[in-house]
Amino acid sequence: MSTFVNAAAALFLVSVFILAAGCTGSNSGGSDTAQGSLRAHYDYQESWGPTYGCYSKVSGYAYNAGSAPVDNVQLDFNLVNSKTGSIRDSKQVSFGTLEAGQSRTFDVVLDGECTEDYRVEAIFVK
Repeated sequence: MSTFVNAAAALFLVSVFILAAGCTGSNSGGSDTAQGSLRAHYDYQESWGPTYGCYSKVSGYAYNAGSAPVDNVQLDFNLVNSKTGSIRDSKQVSFGTLEAGQSRTFDVVLDGECTEDYRVEAIFVK
C-alpha cells in the first residue's frame, strides 16, 4: 500500500508541474502605451498559485506628461491568447484625475489557462 501511495503522490506532483509549466515565471520585459499626454509603463509576470491557478500579474505606473490635468483616466488591460488573438480576461484600472506631472502605480491580476501562451495589451480610455 505504501508503494501505491508514493506512486500516487508522485503522479499528482508531476501532473501539477506539467499543468503549471506554461505559466511559471515568464516575464514580459516591459511594455509601454500612450495616448495624448498619458503614458503607462508595465511589466507582467506569468505565474501559478493554488488560489488563482495560472494568472498574469501586471504591475506598473501611469503618468501625465502634459501641462494640464486629465480627468477620468482609465487604463484597460486585456490578456490575449498569442495564437488565436482572442481575449481571455480583461480588467480596468481607474485613476480619476491625473494632474500634470502626476504618476500612479497599479497592480492587476488577469486570469489565464496553464496550457496557453498569452500577451498583455493595455490602452487608455477616456
